[in-house]
Amino acid sequence: MATVEATQQKVQRMLVEGFGDIILSKDGSFAIERGSTRINVEVRDWGKDNKGEPSSIVRIWAMVARGVKPSPEFYRWAAVDGSKFMFGSVTVLENEGATECMVAFDHTLLADYLDLDELCGAVAMISGTADDIDDIVHDRFGGKRYTDPDDAPPAA
Repeated sequence: MATVEATQQKVQRMLVEGFGDIILSKDGSFAIERGSTRINVEVRDWGKDNKGEPSSIVRIWAMVARGVKPSPEFYRWAAVDGSKFMFGSVTVLENEGATECMVAFDHTLLADYLDLDELCGAVAMISGTADDIDDIVHDRFGGKRYTDPDDAPPAA
């Protein structure tokens, strides 16, 4: 078991070993850009285990679309198809009263016994799936991919 800070150091070492260059954020999170998406890796506190030792989790997520117009078909796709993945699931993020929403794809790992293969495998799976999902969302429901410029016209 380890503190968030110790786990962040471990995760950083593993990500550099597995992927080479990574982006470090001021908040202690990491990012990797792959394909048309950016994979974010965050270490979070998970309280204490049954022995009173600190425990942590690693959240791996990617913003796959922004500016998506909510519709019943979109929400059905997110709820039904977005939950069928072996690793990860679709999350719809909306602001109250907003006419557009964002779509993320995320997965969480317990960090207490995390190893290189587990972390890098999960990051690669989330990366590949998110890179596919952003095209599905863009083509079927509109909005913009992570890599689309802000001034690009959204898909219809």
